[in-house]
Amino acid sequence: MNKFKLLIYALMLFAGTLRAQQKYWIYLKDKTASVEDIRNTANAFGTTPIVISDWLKAYSSNLSYEQINSLKLNAAIAGISAVRSHIITHGSIIEPFQIHKSLDQIKADTLIQMGINGKGIKIGIIDAGFLNADKNRYLKKAIEQGQVKGYKNYIDPELVNPFEGTSLNNDNHGTEVFQFIAGNSIEMTTGLATEATYYLARTDRSESEYHAEEDYWIAALEWMYSEGVRLVNSSLGYSDGFDTPDTDYLPENVDGKFSAITRATDIAINDKGMTIVLSAGNDGNKDFKIISIPADAKGSIAVGSTGYRYWDRLDYSSIGPEHLKMVKPDFSCYASGGTSFSAPIITGLIACMKQLKPGITNSEIINLLAKSSHLYPHPNNYLGYGVPDVNKLLHLMADNDQKVWGSEQIQATDTLTIELPKSYNIMSFHKKNSYIVLKQEKLRWRDNKVTVEQFEGAKFTTVTNGNKVWEIEWVD
Repeated sequence: MNKFKLLIYALMLFAGTLRAQQKYWIYLKDKTASVEDIRNTANAFGTTPIVISDWLKAYSSNLSYEQINSLKLNAAIAGISAVRSHIITHGSIIEPFQIHKSLDQIKADTLIQMGINGKGIKIGIIDAGFLNADKNRYLKKAIEQGQVKGYKNYIDPELVNPFEGTSLNNDNHGTEVFQFIAGNSIEMTTGLATEATYYLARTDRSESEYHAEEDYWIAALEWMYSEGVRLVNSSLGYSDGFDTPDTDYLPENVDGKFSAITRATDIAINDKGMTIVLSAGNDGNKDFKIISIPADAKGSIAVGSTGYRYWDRLDYSSIGPEHLKMVKPDFSCYASGGTSFSAPIITGLIACMKQLKPGITNSEIINLLAKSSHLYPHPNNYLGYGVPDVNKLLHLMADNDQKVWGSEQIQATDTLTIELPKSYNIMSFHKKNSYIVLKQEKLRWRDNKVTVEQFEGAKFTTVTNGNKVWEIEWVD
């Protein structure tokens, strides 16, 4: 009996040791260390590196509590933090005709008729599985033409074919995203970058809400950069509400610097010259509400979702947090199935911009897109600068014209009547300050005008019909 108790105790102790093992980032103080230096350092510490980040000068490893306490005392260590493992996809499968509405909304036909198609541009897609993409009729041509130039599977490295795998939930989420950047068939164009080349990375497993770790996402980003990719789309993000809530991010962590994945995105943009397009997230109607990490990175392009007939924020589309002190999301467009499918539209558009103007910088891209969008120059934390207009964008790119289309600033008290042409897409955004929305409201056109009433607590109200913007300042 005593031997049996001893065996049970030993098994419990072993199980406790296993539970204590969790993946952590170990940051080195030496900012000149090479990848090989980091690997050697990890081994010298008695730890096994899983992912080594040259950009962060860090590596991930499974550590016990004892190892953590020992490393914290090491003079070569700058810090230790848990690797987040709750990345989620930001959309469900939708039909191609729905996404074609997005192309119609931004007036993409102009680019298609011009033959601007992303040719010569390398695009990276960091996502969940790309299952059966080779059987997707909208991707068949791109794949048969050899436009997929690279693939990394960080979940199942032995699976080297990006289009194979198992039919688990969301294993084809990456396929859907890919389709809305590159898709083209005889019947329909579903993406704007039909002639670009692609580098695909799978960093998400979708059997449950315990998903791929952020170190894989960072590894994918660094790999893509090494392959010459300078435009990346990711429709994945971190928020809360998963199988192990003790490691969820909190809303206050969405601050542009807290997370490792945000800092890596910042390095990619500001040090490496990359353009990173991210879905804003689908937490707008949930407790978390705000954009997902790493869409909080400064210089990233976070994309939200609007309606089609009315360009309002769809209820699921995440909003920008007030504490971030920068406008997020950056832009928005129509998508019925989640912000996963808004971001690819903007990615395809940016590929066309890069084709038209080789060498264009990330800041130039954002500036041009902003000036072409329907809320400029009055963005808000619901839609950012709003929906880009391809025709305006091409005009700006051709002439460098700083013209602002149809913007009027007005002071009013309590109520204002605006005269405007007949429209079914008249929206108002009541704001507590210049960009934080208190309420969005659809306005009814009647007798060549609309009436706007001040909403309680609103200092400003933006009214738009998609072509013109009226910015109302409410005064006493």
